[in-house]
Amino acid sequence: MPDPLSAYPDAGRYALSLRKTGLGDRLVCLCAAWRFARLSARTLVVDWRHARYAPGAGNLFTRCFDAGPTLAGVPLITGDELDTANLPRPAYPLAWEQPGMLAMPWLMPTDSYPEEGDKAVAAILAGTDFPAATVAFHACLSSEHFPFADAHACLEALRPLPAIAAAVEDFRRTQLRQAPVIGLHMRHGNGGDIMGHAPSWHSFDAALQRCRRAVEAARARLGHEAPVLLCTDSVEVETAFRALVPGVICRPKTYRPPASGELHAPGAAASGFEDALVEMLLLARCDALIRYPAGSFFSFYAAITKARQGAAPATVAALQQPFDRADPLSPALLV
Repeated sequence: MPDPLSAYPDAGRYALSLRKTGLGDRLVCLCAAWRFARLSARTLVVDWRHARYAPGAGNLFTRCFDAGPTLAGVPLITGDELDTANLPRPAYPLAWEQPGMLAMPWLMPTDSYPEEGDKAVAAILAGTDFPAATVAFHACLSSEHFPFADAHACLEALRPLPAIAAAVEDFRRTQLRQAPVIGLHMRHGNGGDIMGHAPSWHSFDAALQRCRRAVEAARARLGHEAPVLLCTDSVEVETAFRALVPGVICRPKTYRPPASGELHAPGAAASGFEDALVEMLLLARCDALIRYPAGSFFSFYAAITKARQGAAPATVAALQQPFDRADPLSPALLV
């Protein structure tokens, strides 16, 4: 099949969204690139090839979502036949001007130019543009000042593939019924490098107790029998929390052995992306959402798209505030 870029010979200006890490990081980067493309009248190119969840030339985006000609009003190009070598120059940041880099963007080290990421975030928030024909976004471009409305418009427009959507509905119908449900995401890392989230797990027992208290607070609002849908990357967390809190439901999946790394780490992720995506979508359908750590990006999609009581916040900062203001490591609780 032809390269989809060939259908847009006069588009001229592009925003390229790349990411090689977990699904949450990819969606955060996508939101940033989408806003930039919308404000600068560019075409959005989503290249999730050669990724942990889809090794090889397959584009993970089209294994997760239907790809129409636009995404929330922004022209969209993606797919397995994508050839980013056809993107026009000059490119920004300047590192993308290196020979062959746009042709094989997966070779660019992740987060290798943090100062350029800071410039990109500033431009996205300010609505300013760069003169380059192609602007590449290859970092976790997160800011607490990012407008909630833009993140919601972008993520709400994503349409999971029918098989993924059917798996979500089947689990809801057979396991969650019609009762109010509390979604709890606990990102542990399982021995992997979780960077800024590490303080949340300096004490395993304290982390469990923080989440238990958040469940109690959610049940006080939804009903004391409300089931808890637990999504985690650690079998040790699942086992311990099931023993601590009654009414916990988990979707069966294959964990990595304890202390052997995150579920999206190289070597295991290719067989698990459907489980990850289904859990992400299930969390978004819950009546209450508990995020631990509060800033984990896996639960970003759910925090943005879930039904909510009251007015939507102005920025995404409100989605990661600890529910217990006396404990900065407390989970976020969204109802």
